[in-house]
Amino acid sequence: MKLSPTIKRKTGEGGSLYGSVTAMDIAEFLVAHKVDIDKRKIQLDEPIKSVGEYQVSIRLHREVSVPIKVIVESENEPETEPEKESEDAS
Repeated sequence: MKLSPTIKRKTGEGGSLYGSVTAMDIAEFLVAHKVDIDKRKIQLDEPIKSVGEYQVSIRLHREVSVPIKVIVESENEPETEPEKESEDAS
């Protein structure tokens, strides 16, 4: 199974986040998708503070780490919403 957490947050100008994405946010996403992982196993040097794609390692064992791609997107993108509604109306 390949899972890339996609986390949406409110953003300001230039794609900077109001707040940040932490190991706890990533762990909560994974648990919600039936992957039970302790937030302490997620190796995040510092909280993510802007939109984009990030490589994050999950330490499964002392000598085994698995990289995953974490995608951080903006919550406030009104351009995509009307398109979805017009497709549903058809």
